[in-house]
Amino acid sequence: MYLRASVGLFGWLLVRAGGQVILVIVLARLLGAAGYGQFITVLAVATFFSAVAGLGLPGVLLRDGARHPQAIAQQYKTALRLWWLSTTTVGAIGAVTAVLVLPNHVRGAVAALVLAEVVSASLVELLARVQQALHRTHRYGAMLAGLVLVRAAALAVYALLTRPDVDGWMWIYAASSLTYATFLLVYARREFRPMRTAGVPVWPLVREGVPFVVGGLSLRLQAEFNKPVLAQLGFALAGNFNAAQRALDIASLPLIAMQEALWARLYASPDHEHRMWITAALLVLLALGGGVILYLLAPLTPLLLGPGFEPAVHLLQWLAWLPAMQVARNFVNFQALATYRTNLLTLASIIAGIASIMLNIYLIDAYGLAGAVSAAYLTELAGMIALVTMQYFTRSVVRS
Repeated sequence: MYLRASVGLFGWLLVRAGGQVILVIVLARLLGAAGYGQFITVLAVATFFSAVAGLGLPGVLLRDGARHPQAIAQQYKTALRLWWLSTTTVGAIGAVTAVLVLPNHVRGAVAALVLAEVVSASLVELLARVQQALHRTHRYGAMLAGLVLVRAAALAVYALLTRPDVDGWMWIYAASSLTYATFLLVYARREFRPMRTAGVPVWPLVREGVPFVVGGLSLRLQAEFNKPVLAQLGFALAGNFNAAQRALDIASLPLIAMQEALWARLYASPDHEHRMWITAALLVLLALGGGVILYLLAPLTPLLLGPGFEPAVHLLQWLAWLPAMQVARNFVNFQALATYRTNLLTLASIIAGIASIMLNIYLIDAYGLAGAVSAAYLTELAGMIALVTMQYFTRSVVRS
């Protein structure tokens, strides 16, 4: 069952990756390294706010829904109401913030992109996690893939009708994202309409979501905070770093599929710890093997993306081993979530988020792209060491 679910999810993630590849390659060639860097810098700022907009509710629904599927309809009903309120508020704040801190753009395009990203990303995450909790991995994968495919189709039409520029693409990106979000809302309403049920209390649900918010924001800071910092030295640097990261994401698809298909089963398993460590060791070894392949294929990057992306070769080779660290940290995080020690995960995520900000600011200013790579590894290490240390000492206190 697990292997079949992993393969099925991998298929959808592969479709999603195909759309992402098209977006990255076409945008890189149409906009150039600097123009592509401008777009992804705005998008990076938007992702900080989309991580907060969901209030951590997708993670709560996945964990509790996998263990108690009969109660997920009540949690979902309350979660969707909270999503409307939080997304409206956080999206507006994010749009205003982006307009104020990111110069040299058409303000309307920046605001529209940020608002659309906050709405679409948080909604897809919420609805997809519900499907994942119910072990409907094919629907989970389809929802994730659909957003990317709609954006890719919109880019194809836009490129055929006119010569794309950065601000025009921001408008198209926003429109396609909101269109897909509207479709998902209609679909979700139809699916859950027969389940006439009361919701659950609001504040306990919000409280349980806090660790997931902090964790999600910390991960976004680790992955995306380097873009605005690099953009201060040049948008082309941000574009090259993002291109290397996207190649890394695509290469990591099998690992992602196996992890996402595993979480709900581990949450529901009475012997989750034993299964977790065996699977973790296997996935780390697979990640290291994938790193070797990625290192060897990195020189092909400029051939796909065009002139101006030569620095992405070395970036991709330097980052090739990062997925192995991320897999290890994901399982350490899961152990804390599965045992309801979410307070420890919250503290570790705060430490990692602060470390990401400080390391990126200092190391990028001092060493440029090499500093951004170093910050990525050191931030992962800081978060993992913090959580493992806190778990060790809390266990020691309990035993004594």
